[in-house]
This record gives sequence, structure tokens and C-alpha cells, in this order.
Amino acid sequence: MKTIFITGASSGIGRETTKYFAAQGWRVIATMRNLKKAGDLETLPNVTIMPLDVTDTEQIRQTCRKALAEYDIDVLLNNAGYGIMAPFERIPESEIRKLFETDVFGTMFVTQEFIPHFKARRSGAILTTTSLAAIIGLPRDGAYGAAKRAQQGMVESLYYELKPFGVAVKAMIPGGTKTNFQTPLNDLTGYEKIAANQRKYLLAGNAEFPEATEAAKIVFEAATDGKDQINYPTDSVCKKLYEQYQSMGLESFKIYFSGLLYEVTT
Repeated sequence: MKTIFITGASSGIGRETTKYFAAQGWRVIATMRNLKKAGDLETLPNVTIMPLDVTDTEQIRQTCRKALAEYDIDVLLNNAGYGIMAPFERIPESEIRKLFETDVFGTMFVTQEFIPHFKARRSGAILTTTSLAAIIGLPRDGAYGAAKRAQQGMVESLYYELKPFGVAVKAMIPGGTKTNFQTPLNDLTGYEKIAANQRKYLLAGNAEFPEATEAAKIVFEAATDGKDQINYPTDSVCKKLYEQYQSMGLESFKIYFSGLLYEVTT
């Protein structure tokens, strides 16, 4: 039985991915900061719940090493994280540091625990949920986008480090997803209209954002398809926006996107 270790499994993409992999006959080690949020995950076959606060380096060591001692893990999914959205100058230092502790340092330290295991077995996959904000700079995403680009940089570097060992390293890239994704700081001050236009862009003509169930299927695809591929947009809407950005390039896109945000023709 194949096994996946998931961080941030209590909600959103992490929760739906836990359910989807379990339904495909995988063993899932679903980790979360608050075990009370496990809910029905505890009743699913082949799902093991473990505590993991990715800002607690000692707990990272304990939980990861316990899981690795008990199971031959095939896939790591770094999924724990949250967002903040605000004009850059209005983000308190404490909020920036807290964001990086979770999204960047937590991801890095969990990944470090798994690399020797995957190198020794000369197979496996390290997947990390980054964001479209890691690819496209968005207003009020100065801190969050920087954190996600740090994750993206780690993914791309590790791709080359671990390729000789047969270990896949991939980025799962959500855009707007219909989840209870946490944004404890969401400051619109001075950017109310721009934020509305940005949301319209991210919806790409849809009434709502894609469900996290769609992302779970893409995570499973990335874990099992055997492709030599780094970036996986996790839904059809994000894929459309990602491919548009890649085809246009930064300099052309900034003109196009500025026109959308500020409702000007160029």
C-alpha cells in the first residue's frame, strides 16, 4: 500500500486530498495543528491522524521521524499554510514573520526531514502547495507572494538536487480556490476597486472559484503520473491563467494586467 504524508490536512485542499487518496486505496498520514479539527477524517479507512504544528521545529522532528519509522512513505505533500493580503506598508513586522514561519520555514524544515528517506529509497515525490501568487505578482500580495515564491524557489532547486536519486519534486499551484483558506489579515484600504477587479480576473468568467476537490485530483495526478514536470496548476481556471502568463511573459503581462486592474486602455 502506497503512503502519503500531508501537512495542513484539517481543511481545504489538504482535507480533500486526504479523502481522495484514501478513496484510491492509499494510506494517508494526515497531520494538523489542531487534532480536534480532524472530524470525519478519523473514520476513513487507512487514514492516520498525527499532530503537527509546522512552526514547532521540535514537533516537526518528532512527528516526521515517527511517521518515517512506522511507514515507508512514498509521497510528501507540504500543504500547511495561510495567507495575508494588505498594502505592503501596512503589514506589521510580526505578521510577516509569522507568515514566513509557517509558509516558508515550516515547509523547509518538514522537507529536510524527508529528503534522506527519499534519497535512500531512490524514489518518491515531494509535492508542495505554492500558489499562483508565486508566479504572478498581485496587489496586496507582497508578503504572501514573497513567501510562496520562496517555496517555489525551494521546489525548483530541489528538483535538480534530487533528480539523480529518482525523487520527483513538484509544485501544486492553486489560484482562487473555494475553501476556508485562512487570511487573518485582509486589508483593502485604498485598493477596494483594484481588489474587486483582481477577483474578477482570478474568477476568469466563472461565478465561483473551483472546489478543493478538483485540486485533490491534480495532486493525485502529480503523485502518480511519473512525468518529469515541476509545475501543476491545480484546477482548470488556474491552468488558463498560468498558461496565459507564461505565453505573454512578464513585460507584456504587466501592461495587460494593469489595464484590467485600473480599467485603463493602453
